[in-house]
Amino acid sequence: MHSIARPSVFHQNHSGGSETLTIVQPRSEPNHRAQSWRGVAYLAVLVPVLFLGALAWMRRDFRNPEIPDWKPVLALANTAQEKGDLYYAKSLYSQAGRLAALREDWAGLAAAACAMNKLDKQKSRYSPTNALLLRAMIAAETKQSRSGMAAVAKAFAGLGESEVASMVLSRIQKNWVEEANYSANVLSSGCWAN
Repeated sequence: MHSIARPSVFHQNHSGGSETLTIVQPRSEPNHRAQSWRGVAYLAVLVPVLFLGALAWMRRDFRNPEIPDWKPVLALANTAQEKGDLYYAKSLYSQAGRLAALREDWAGLAAAACAMNKLDKQKSRYSPTNALLLRAMIAAETKQSRSGMAAVAKAFAGLGESEVASMVLSRIQKNWVEEANYSANVLSSGCWAN
């Protein structure tokens, strides 16, 4: 919108009868709007930056930077499952998986997936078991663990996902290490039976 200029106003001077011309300037609305939009743009940039900074600050734990171990949580989940509290056990298995993922521990992720598999009534590609196994594959690949990749491949094969198992095995590189201490626990035969 354009501002409309007001007409000039004539005033008559009472002392001598002469007229003076007063020119009224139009308001500068476009400049005012530009300043307003500039402020909105600054806020639009500043608010997300402040939010992300606050979120990063809150997620950082200054008191205890060490990530808790997943094994006690897994043991607590096993106890809950034995007592029949399956909902709580499932929640704890998920928590153990998250802790193992934070530690990039493929064995913890595979153990949580095994336990979750025993609780899952519905088997699907989008199950929590498959999600944990995919995360275990990423952790094993990050650590360049031949044993980890073999364990994940065996788990997928046991779930009937032979194509996924082949894909996992194909990602193993020749120079990767073998971790014998983990494989005995995770590759147990009773876990991934069809």
